Amino acid sequence: MKTFKRFKNIINANVNAKLDKLEDPEKMIRLMINELEETLIDAKTAAAERIANRTVIEQELKQVKATLSRWDHRATLAVEKNRDDLAREALIEKSRVTKRVELLETELAQMEGIVTSMQDQIAKLEAKRQEIRDKQRMLIERAYHAKEKQKVVETLRSIDCSAACRKFNELEEKIERMEADAEMARFSSAARTSEQQFATMESDEAIEAELAALKAKSAKSTKSSTKEKE
Repeated sequence: MKTFKRFKNIINANVNAKLDKLEDPEKMIRLMINELEETLIDAKTAAAERIANRTVIEQELKQVKATLSRWDHRATLAVEKNRDDLAREALIEKSRVTKRVELLETELAQMEGIVTSMQDQIAKLEAKRQEIRDKQRMLIERAYHAKEKQKVVETLRSIDCSAACRKFNELEEKIERMEADAEMARFSSAARTSEQQFATMESDEAIEAELAALKAKSAKSTKSSTKEKE
C-alpha cells in the first residue's frame, strides 16, 4: 500500500507544486504522465508480489486441508479398530491442523482483500493516465492561456494608476493649450488682416483727397490765367 501512498504524495505535492510554478506546462504534464507510469510499474510489481503470496497461501491451505482430512480419516479408522489411544492422538493432530486451516483461511481472505484493493487502485491509475493523455493537448493549451492571463493581470497590477491618470490629465491639458493657442493665432491673423484693410482704405482716402485738392488747385490756376488774358 506504500506504493499508492507514494502516488497520492506525487499528485498532491510534487506535481502540484511544479504545476503551480507552471514554468513549462507541456513539460509539467509530461512529468505527471511519467510519474504515473513509474507509480504504475511499482504498483503492478507490488500487486504481483501479493498475488504470488496469495498463491503460496492457497497451495499451503490445500495441503493442510488434505492433512486435516487424513487425520480425520485416521481418527475414524482407529475408533473402528478399537484403538482409542490412536484415535485420541489423531483427534489431537486434527485439532492442531484445524487451527492451522482457520489461520490460513483468514490470511488468505486478507490477502484477497489486499490484491483486490491494489488491482482497483491500478485500474484507477491507468484510467487517470489515459485521461491525462487524452486531454494532454487541451490541458497544455489551457495552461498556456492561464499563464498568459496571469501575466496580463500582473502587468495591470504593476501599473501605477495614479501616475497613469496624472499623465492622462497632463496630456489633456496640453491638448487644450494647443487648441487655445491655435484659436488665438487664428484670431490674431484675422485682426491683422482687418487692420491692414483699414490702413489701406485710409491711405487710399488720403491719396484721393490730395489728388482732388491738386485737381482743384490746377483748375483754379487755369481759370485765373484765362481771366488775365482777357
